[in-house]
Amino acid sequence: MAKDINFNEWFGSKSKCLCGVEIELLLFDSRNKEPLQRSDLSEKIITNIRAMAGCNNIWKDFYPYQLELRTQPSDNPETIIKETKNLYNICAKEFSKHKIFIIPVPTICAGMPAYCGMHVHVSYPDANKIDDYYNKAMGMYPFILALTDHSKNCEQSTYHNSERLDKSRHIGFPYLERGEFVRGNQGDRKYKDIILSNPIDRPENHSRLVKPYTIEIRSLDTPSLFTFYEFMIRYIYGVASRIRVDNPISKALDTNTAQVSNKLNMTRDLVINQRYGVNKIFNMLNVDVCQSVADYFGCNIPRQTQFEFREELGLSANVNGYLTMAIKGGWL
Repeated sequence: MAKDINFNEWFGSKSKCLCGVEIELLLFDSRNKEPLQRSDLSEKIITNIRAMAGCNNIWKDFYPYQLELRTQPSDNPETIIKETKNLYNICAKEFSKHKIFIIPVPTICAGMPAYCGMHVHVSYPDANKIDDYYNKAMGMYPFILALTDHSKNCEQSTYHNSERLDKSRHIGFPYLERGEFVRGNQGDRKYKDIILSNPIDRPENHSRLVKPYTIEIRSLDTPSLFTFYEFMIRYIYGVASRIRVDNPISKALDTNTAQVSNKLNMTRDLVINQRYGVNKIFNMLNVDVCQSVADYFGCNIPRQTQFEFREELGLSANVNGYLTMAIKGGWL
């Protein structure tokens, strides 16, 4: 029998919380029928866009075919959603002049993965000590895994796992040792699902953050439906702004790190290899954690998966399918 989440153990009164989003989108060159390979062209277009008023948060990512939009830190999910839509519309218009389309697709060509991720930064201006960040991050993690599972965007069929979760070298099980986690992103440490990020390392990314540290959530795919994006922002803000410092994860880590680690590992393995509703942490055994959280915070959860949306429109999970989906009600 499914067990309900005891929300009073996890969530308390709302605390001051700022969220900012980094979202990766793929630039598709319709003339060559492939992801854009010309760094000079993408850099030129992005430079022109950044010269426009209010567009300095548009960036070229590591690969020439990756575009990154970054929102300002905000305590209002609706502000984040509105800013993202505005930046996307501006970029889509400018790139289309060069026959380049922007689509949120994780992998589009066989043998050439082009994963698109979504990173959310959370900061607490009123946090009194760095351990508070650790405790909040640990408490958020099982809810983030549930969201990752519900919103992953790589499925070719209902049984296909997220390639990005499975193959990425930059995300994975985070450090659970308090000392390791609070050191932040330093040295040669690889990124994980959820980390403590120090903006001093990358000042151009986080120059406007109120506190020097943020909790960075990295396990999320860029959703191919904007309804999913809206839900994800509201969900994360709800969890982040209400998560208790003395939550079940942080308490259990003080007494039995191995037990918590095993449960988190089990959940993450299930996220990779199954569909959704697989959160096994503590009493979160109900089949749809995201639905319960959405009800608790009053979020509108999209029941139709991205795969089901494509099937409804008769679209395949390839170049033509994603391009058509962008026209028939996809990302915007």
